[in-house]
Amino acid sequence: MKPVSVLYISYDGIFDPVGASQILPYLKGLQQAGANIYLISFEKEDKSKASAGEIDALLKDANIRWFPCIYTKTPPVLSTLKDVRTMVQLARKICIDYNIEIVHARSYIPAMAAQRMKRKLGIPFIFDMRGFWADERIDGHIWSLRNPLYKLIYRFFKRKEASLTDNADSIVSLTYAAKDYMVDSWKIDHEKISVIPCAADYALFQQVPAMQRDAFMLQHHINPFAGKTLMYIGSTGTWYCVKEMADFYAVFRKKFPGSRFILCINEAHYLVEKLQYDFPDEVIVLEKVSRSEMPVVLSLADYSIMFIKNAFSKKASSPIKLGESLAMGIPVICNAGVGDLGTVERDGFGVVVQDLSEKEYAAACERLQNQVFEPMEIRTRSEKEYGLSENIRKYEEVYMRLKNRDI
Repeated sequence: MKPVSVLYISYDGIFDPVGASQILPYLKGLQQAGANIYLISFEKEDKSKASAGEIDALLKDANIRWFPCIYTKTPPVLSTLKDVRTMVQLARKICIDYNIEIVHARSYIPAMAAQRMKRKLGIPFIFDMRGFWADERIDGHIWSLRNPLYKLIYRFFKRKEASLTDNADSIVSLTYAAKDYMVDSWKIDHEKISVIPCAADYALFQQVPAMQRDAFMLQHHINPFAGKTLMYIGSTGTWYCVKEMADFYAVFRKKFPGSRFILCINEAHYLVEKLQYDFPDEVIVLEKVSRSEMPVVLSLADYSIMFIKNAFSKKASSPIKLGESLAMGIPVICNAGVGDLGTVERDGFGVVVQDLSEKEYAAACERLQNQVFEPMEIRTRSEKEYGLSENIRKYEEVYMRLKNRDI
């Protein structure tokens, strides 16, 4: 890739889980490929103190210039406006001081700042959508349209969404489902939209040495096991259907006697506690496992389950856990109607339930029982779509298109 100076703006913090898995690895790869990366991120104070020195050293080692800001949480709305003002002022200074050629905006609020840079300084910007953000706030019951203030805010961001997609020089979508929707309903030129799903670092998520796996099991009091292990990794809030996954396990354990369910979660949840109570000898809960240990955790699984709330905004969602599971060669069990998950079974990466019902769960378990999955085949074929290095290459192509064209 030809050298290009890029300002990357994220309202997510580098200390957040998404920063570790979906921001830093990309930026390091793009920097190594020839981009000069300048990073603005907004950090939560409670998370940033513990490992600030470690992250700072990591970014300096990667030759990435980092401009961390403090995320303002309260009061609602006004705090975000304050952060946007900080973002715009800092972005303008960096763009001028370092001759920025492209602004890469991660989601809607950074895209608002990027749009200002285009209008004021003529710098092209990438609207890396990460989802239909305003609709996610409604579907996730974070905003209520019954509240006049949130109704006003929602309408504001929908207008901004139209303006950003119209003015962006390139749009990145996590899913083909969202791209198709934008082309068909918003009449956006399909060539303007690149699909780059959440990636997994296939160099990190690979076969784990038996000694490392045994040590982890001993540390967490997990007994050696000969049956089938169902696994869930991730959050238990908002979007993930904990009850439905528990219901699936109730069917799964009958189809596969002697099975167990391991949940590696970020926070406690009463339905997880109930599941432990119902099946005390079969359910294992791991909390707040470090990213470096996630390959070990996944190495314990026979199947990885991810049931996600089916809503309009989820057309644009790409679960991080999907690529990580496939990188480990683990077949996944998921529900249709969420991003591109509906193609999982067709691609030979697992099974898809059409709705969250006991009938569908039983049919899915029947298909699991009758199908043989080859872990190395899953890993090799899925890397073309979900591999970090492949997706870095896709971003390189977006950067080069913008650098080489006449602005």
